Amino acid sequence: MRRLIVILSALVFVVTSCHRKTLLEPEHHHGSEVVIDLKVSVSVDANLDHESALAYEAVLATAKSVTIVAYPKGPTSVYGVHKIKGLSGSIWLMPGTYDLLIYTSDFNELDGIYYTNLDNLEKVEAYTSQAKISKTKVKSYVIEQPDPLFVHLYENFHVIEGENSLESGLDPMSYKYWFDIDVDGLEYISSVYMEIDGMYTSVYMADGSHNEDEYALQKIETQICRDENKIKGEFYSFGPHQDDSVKNTMVLTFINGRTIKVQLDDISDEIKKLVKGGEIPINQKIVINVGDSGAGFEPEVGEWDEEEVNIPI
Repeated sequence: MRRLIVILSALVFVVTSCHRKTLLEPEHHHGSEVVIDLKVSVSVDANLDHESALAYEAVLATAKSVTIVAYPKGPTSVYGVHKIKGLSGSIWLMPGTYDLLIYTSDFNELDGIYYTNLDNLEKVEAYTSQAKISKTKVKSYVIEQPDPLFVHLYENFHVIEGENSLESGLDPMSYKYWFDIDVDGLEYISSVYMEIDGMYTSVYMADGSHNEDEYALQKIETQICRDENKIKGEFYSFGPHQDDSVKNTMVLTFINGRTIKVQLDDISDEIKKLVKGGEIPINQKIVINVGDSGAGFEPEVGEWDEEEVNIPI
């Protein structure tokens, strides 16, 4: 028995030693090292003010990983998909010239964004789970809310023999929207959700353009703030469809034993201005009347900032 124990112990030592050797030996890499240092910096432009850029930067700083897709532009360059932890790290590329697509949507336990055509820079597309609603000229879908998405295309990056360095910022390609609505009578409501129509279904990551032949409906959970007599909500989206024929319809659904749907007035023109996120300016007030007779919802036509919508329940 003692001999058997000695043999087993020796075997365990050999296995453990081999395992440690595998862990301690550096991996062998082909090509030249590219040291990547991504800055927590979001560009300000006509559609994104300084305050909003700072808010996006706070999100970007929490990225768990970043993906770099190398598209060759010369005979010695080699296509490849690489990943670094956090916002800094190293990848290895064969010497040559590349377009580098740098992106991350890795912020949650499960990444809610999918990617297609990754091997074709002009057609790389980010999208979420979706279900088709109609087959009209402009196709309509219901989509899941995208996660935050940050992207940068670094063109004509030259890799030489030896160590290379790359510094860059990343800019959002899914955008944060928020709203609040005045509501009297929230004590009679158990939950509320919003549906907003006419949003983009996806984004082409090389240039931030969209599929103009599609639009999406998104369902947003809201927070009931009874102490403020408000409902509030926030969500991410690929942005509002810019075609004037596509309306950004908003419908509130109130639930308390029965379900009542309320369509808000059309403010598509205001929503379409929020190309890269922002507050949706809903100025209607909802009044929930308990015990009121009346079977339907008939909003009166009045001045936008003075109108009240009465809901009998």
